Amino acid sequence: MKKILAAVLLSICGVILFLPPASAQSLKVGMTSKTLLYLPFYAAQKKAFYAAENLKVELILIGRSDVQLQALIAGEIQFATLNADGVILVNERGGNLKVIAGVDNAAPYILVGGKAFKKIDDLKGARLGVSGLRGGGTSILLDYLKSKGLQYPRDYSFTVISGGTAARLTALESGAVAAAILGIPYSDIAIDQGFHRLGDTMELIPTYQFNGVTVNPAWAEKNRATVVKFLKAHIRTLRWIHEQPDQATELFISEMGVKQPYARRGIDYFTKNKIFPIDGSVTLEGLKVNIEVQARDGVLKEPLPSPERYVDQSYVRQAQKELGL
Repeated sequence: MKKILAAVLLSICGVILFLPPASAQSLKVGMTSKTLLYLPFYAAQKKAFYAAENLKVELILIGRSDVQLQALIAGEIQFATLNADGVILVNERGGNLKVIAGVDNAAPYILVGGKAFKKIDDLKGARLGVSGLRGGGTSILLDYLKSKGLQYPRDYSFTVISGGTAARLTALESGAVAAAILGIPYSDIAIDQGFHRLGDTMELIPTYQFNGVTVNPAWAEKNRATVVKFLKAHIRTLRWIHEQPDQATELFISEMGVKQPYARRGIDYFTKNKIFPIDGSVTLEGLKVNIEVQARDGVLKEPLPSPERYVDQSYVRQAQKELGL
């Protein structure tokens, strides 16, 4: 009897061992640009953190945040990775999106002027490059220039440039715009080419929920297990970047073409200043600043809502718990 039972068990084990693995679940993630701000998602692909969760993730470049939001609402993508300002705007217009995890918990932007623009006052009457007319880096730029005495649209105008920091750097190099806010380390590249550092926006706004993982709750609540798997991979990637800066630098170079020493400067800046949140959490303090900035932009009115209106951290908390954090 024991021999028969052992044979049956061995047979069952053999069947299990040779069963084909369950097919990976496909997900689509919207990205604004292929820059350091979005390195965690490219790293999660290359280092197989998504594959470890049996996920097949497609990263789709969508150069404008408003288009990315439309794609999320329409169900064309499952995750958006954009600044919380867009979520605030959508929700205040009757929508319902939620930021569920942090990607960039600050906006590390340097205002860089063309070679003929050496100080902020030189920007009067000039055209500045931005990613959109509202929200994100544009709201930060408006606030920063206002603190320096320049008012929009009285003192300067905007040119909308899709494609993120790298595209704005190209526009600056070509002379299409007089100045632009550039993310680190792209600002370093520009300054070493002879362009002028006009100011650091983090002096005014040191914390900000810049880019976060955003979902449509109507989909996310029906697919909680999948969302948690995605965030587990996201957290593992963030921890890898913090713990393996040499490897992260090499991946940044190979994926995005940024050369040394700029690549390492960027990785060090993002990790030492905790712009990449090591546990994937949203910065509620930063989101309060988003809300205040949107109020100054006229999107929100008093009394201002609490950050919890736009956030659901239950997914990232579950992912943290499953990872033993």
